[in-house]
Amino acid sequence: MKTLFLIAIVCGFGGTLAGAHYVPWLEHARLPSHTSVVANGGRAEQFLIRLPADRIAATDGEAGGLRGTGTEGTMLLPAQFVAEPLLVEHFKVRDAADNVVGVAARHWHGSGAAATTTWSILIPSRGALVLNAFGEPRGALESALRASGYSAGNAWDGRAAVTMISPGELGVVATGTGEFEGLSGSYTEEWTVAAVDENGRISGTIELKTITSQPASLPQ
Repeated sequence: MKTLFLIAIVCGFGGTLAGAHYVPWLEHARLPSHTSVVANGGRAEQFLIRLPADRIAATDGEAGGLRGTGTEGTMLLPAQFVAEPLLVEHFKVRDAADNVVGVAARHWHGSGAAATTTWSILIPSRGALVLNAFGEPRGALESALRASGYSAGNAWDGRAAVTMISPGELGVVATGTGEFEGLSGSYTEEWTVAAVDENGRISGTIELKTITSQPASLPQ
């Protein structure tokens, strides 16, 4: 049942994005991509999310913590899943020039070393990109904020930077479509929180930094 529900979430989100992309009477504006060449080959590209402005919705399960409360657009989970270690978040996505260029879904499930995070990013004029990583501990954001002086129910401001991937590890660029088809590589994910209000609403940024390349062709 749990697996079926997760598949339904992913398929529903993917169907919505596919519909938005392939509607024949809608032509998406093509903004220039902001990429740079890295020294050992490949290209680097950064995606940015500004909180709370770019948050669309989040599930209300226990695993969400601050990220599932204090925000508009709550997605209600069926009762049997509320206590599951499951968090689904939807965002608008910006490029390095701060232009909103697409939307993304972030799916987190599990706990400890078994936790997995999957990003699905759609830029209608360019294609879709899927990222995957392991090891984000449950409550990572809350732990970092408490270490910086935050307490629940009280407003806080300062700076807390949290890397949402196991220390020393990189996430994987799993697959892509359109402009991103055939690319492989790695990514990092960092949340920087500047403030939390008394209702738990977070102000800050999420930075996704990717390094991708086309796999070398095998000799004939």
